[in-house]
Formats: sequence, C-alpha cells, structure tokens
Amino acid sequence: MAFWWKKNPKTPSDYAKLLSEHLTKFETVSTTDSRRKAQDECGRYLSGIKQFILEDLDPVPPPEAIDELYATIYQSDLIYDLLVHLPELDFETRKDVAVVFAICLRRSKDNKFITVDYLVTRPKIIALMLRTTEVALKKPHCNDIFLNVGSMILESIKYEQLCRIILKDQQIWKFFEFARLGCFEISTESLQILTDTFTQHPKLVSTEFFNQPQNIQKFIERLNNLIAHGNYVTKRQSIKLLYNLIMIRPYNQLLNAYINSPENLKLIMILLSDRSRNLQLGSFNIFKVFIANPRKSKPVMDILVKNREKLLLYLENFNGDSKDSTFLDEKEYVMQEIESFPRLVSSNSDPFIESSPQKNISG
Repeated sequence: MAFWWKKNPKTPSDYAKLLSEHLTKFETVSTTDSRRKAQDECGRYLSGIKQFILEDLDPVPPPEAIDELYATIYQSDLIYDLLVHLPELDFETRKDVAVVFAICLRRSKDNKFITVDYLVTRPKIIALMLRTTEVALKKPHCNDIFLNVGSMILESIKYEQLCRIILKDQQIWKFFEFARLGCFEISTESLQILTDTFTQHPKLVSTEFFNQPQNIQKFIERLNNLIAHGNYVTKRQSIKLLYNLIMIRPYNQLLNAYINSPENLKLIMILLSDRSRNLQLGSFNIFKVFIANPRKSKPVMDILVKNREKLLLYLENFNGDSKDSTFLDEKEYVMQEIESFPRLVSSNSDPFIESSPQKNISG
C-alpha cells in the first residue's frame, strides 16, 4: 500500500514537530482559505502520526524511531496544543485526536505507562480536557467535540493516577448538569463519565473523595436532582448508578449518609409508584436497602411507620407477574420487615402522601 509521505520521507518525530508548528498557524490565519489549508495540513500530519503509532506501515519503523516520536509529543506539549485548537480542526481530525490519545495512553515501556506518567506531571492537560467539554456546549454544532473529548476523559479514568486528578477538579461536578441536557448523546456520555469516575477505582474514591462529608452531601444532592428531574433515561441510569455505588463495600460513608436521610427516602418512595416499571424496580432496589438497615434514623423510621399500611397494600401487588425468585424473596423480606413496624391508625388513603418530596430538590 502506498502512502503519500513516501515521496518526501520524514522521521516519525518530524510529523509531531510539523503538526505542532501548523497548529500555531491557527493563531494568525485571516482568511477562509488559509484556515482550510492549516486544517488540511494538521489533518495529514496527525493521520501520519496515527499510522506510525499503530505500526500500520510497511516496513514498520524501528522502535527507536517510535520512541523518538513519543518523546517529541511530550516535549512539544502536543496533546495540550491539540486540545487548545480542537474547535479549529475538521471533523475527521478531531476524531483522530481522540484515537491517537487513547493509543498513547496504552503506550507501555519497562512496565510503565509512559504517557500516563507524563500526564501526571502535566495536570493542566486533564484540566483543559474537562473544561473543553463545557466550552464545546457553548458553541453551535460542536457536540462532536464534547463526545470526542468525552471519550478521552473515559480513557483517562481507566488509570488511577489520572482518575485522581479528575476527582480533584471541580469541573467534574459540571457533568451532573450536562446529564440533564436535552441531547441524548451528551446526557448519556456525561452519565458514563460520572459512572466510570466513581466506580472504576473504589479505594481511591473512598479514601480521597467520599472521605469528605461535604463531597458526600454535594454528590447526593446532584444525583437526587437527576433522579427527580431528569428525563426517563437519565432517571433510570441515575438510579442504577446510585444502587451500584451504595453496594460497593468501601463506600459505607455514602451508604450511611443516603439511607439515614428522610428526604432521600421520600424521593425513592415516590419513584416506587412511578408509572414506569423499570423506574419502580430500580427504586425498589434502593428502598429495600432502607428497610434492611438495622439502625434506621428516627426520621426515616417515622416515615416508614406512618406509611406502614400503604406500603403493605402497594407492595402486595407490586410487580405481581414476576417469576424472578430473587425478587420475590426480596419482596417477601421487605414486606415482613414492614409488617413488624408499629401500626398507626390513619384515615388518609392516598399512597405515600406523607412522604411526598419537596417540590424542589436542591441541586
């Protein structure tokens, strides 16, 4: 297979140098033609870099040449510059930026991920990556930038050292807001970033994030906001995320904070009677954790006692056509526990009316 660069042979590191030089041209271009030319040149040089690091060439460049290419990428701060000028690159080149970044992250030498180690020394790159998603949403027709950078963030989260940087950046809270946006792809990508950030490295999250009560409270408020006010998909994914998190053993701080709050219980009880079967079942998984808690707070217990009869009446026919033995056993257990609560006389027959949540859950 013939490649365009064979007419003018260059070393792999030359491609990184030339790409870096052409990126700076975006700062001085004044016409549409000159901008398009700069885009074309950047696209060609980045495509060349991709071919080199994929070793999709015949003959394959020697290892020393590839090592020099990576060294030039680091020395020229090329990853940072690509992020800075991402909006000015064309659609295909933007996609190549994400591909090249993912390949670079997997680069291993002497049992070390050298690009990961490099990024740890350049936290500004991760910070810029996180900010770029917000900037992209403020520009028209730039959702692809959000998704490309989102994929770069997801790749970064796989590595504990980089996830630590992301956790410490206040920009991570913005993804709760992005998850409520009307665009399905943006919302889904944002929720995936949140899910991976808080589930990939439980020990890290437990000791460096959920060890701070203010982070736990802020996290619960943001997640409850998605559960209460998101669209159907957002609600369903957020409930699933919440359940997965409180089931992670190192996250006892989060579990205890959530299931001892009466406001959280109110929200889950409302969803328990939602019209959607999937939301009902998702909220039941969380509700059963409230019930199984042997040390319920008094406000939580007060709500459960007040709603004892209504809960039993509702659960009697809840998901009645299910043949899932695990669900049926859990439902029986929950009902037995509720039956053991003190009985109160109430003339109100509306389901869970005492547990109606406030109109606005703080976000």
